[in-house]
Amino acid sequence: MASSAEGDEGTVVALAGVLQSGFQELSLNKLATSLGASEQALRLIISIFLGYPFALFYRHYLFYKETYLIHLFHTFTGLSIAYFNFGNQLYHSLLCIVLQFLILRLMGRTITAVLTTFCFQMAYLLAGYYYTATGNYDIKWTMPHCVLTLKLIGLAVDYFDGGKDQHHSCSQAPESGPFLPSGLHTAQPPHHRRLSPH
Repeated sequence: MASSAEGDEGTVVALAGVLQSGFQELSLNKLATSLGASEQALRLIISIFLGYPFALFYRHYLFYKETYLIHLFHTFTGLSIAYFNFGNQLYHSLLCIVLQFLILRLMGRTITAVLTTFCFQMAYLLAGYYYTATGNYDIKWTMPHCVLTLKLIGLAVDYFDGGKDQHHSCSQAPESGPFLPSGLHTAQPPHHRRLSPH
């Protein structure tokens, strides 16, 4: 009886070893090397292509649903893709989003909030460029953070413009409206905010 239990343990250990080596052969690093690219470039391409099934899912199942569901979907998928690409370096983006929300919440619709946003976001991005600079072109957290910086500055300007006189002579009203965007709303890219049907 003891010998059959030892044989089963040996089989399980051997199976675990085979599975582990199989997963190592499926690693992105080996696939990228076989394609002649870096792992970061392969992760970026995969995440770009992941956007298509996510967009189809959104269009078929979440379009015209409750706003909080749309915010949760965009926030979760965006954070998941960002984590897949940059791992723990995602905290740079999260930090800037949370601080942007606090700037808008505490300073309100003032020109000071817009100037503070511009100075902080640009300084953070430039510091990131300085500390991550190498002699080669690298795909790091600073690449999408450049876009995030511009979008957060745009959010501050939109929020500031939304507090001006509501009787505009042009046909377009400010995007932000009378209220501060929620934390989930702030975390989304602005093009998702504009496409939201509610």
